[in-house]
Amino acid sequence: MSGHPKNTKAERVGRWLGRAYRSLMQQEQRLRLWLVGLGIPATGARIFAWCLRVSVIVLLLSFSLLLAMVVFGLWLIGRGVARGDFSYRASEAEWRYGDEGFGFYEKGVRTDFGRLFEDGEDV
Repeated sequence: MSGHPKNTKAERVGRWLGRAYRSLMQQEQRLRLWLVGLGIPATGARIFAWCLRVSVIVLLLSFSLLLAMVVFGLWLIGRGVARGDFSYRASEAEWRYGDEGFGFYEKGVRTDFGRLFEDGEDV
């Protein structure tokens, strides 16, 4: 038995997220100190940092909304393709060889008796 327990994946992810958050807060503090060094009042620097934070959050939310819309659209397209019937259907009315010989068949019945001289040719 080992002397120390192993870290779980959840604990490692939590520690990684904590370090990332801490580094972002340090960068924000550096930004505020830099703005104050430029002559901007501390309140104005704080407001600017908050506006920057809110704009990043809005940007991430809009990107996630766009991504969700694309995924939903692809899902709808896939659903339509899965339900669609793309099999080839022969036309219902056509000239072909059938039970009664060559002729114009509609729904399995030969109906070319009046169509024999459609082209205007008299034989």
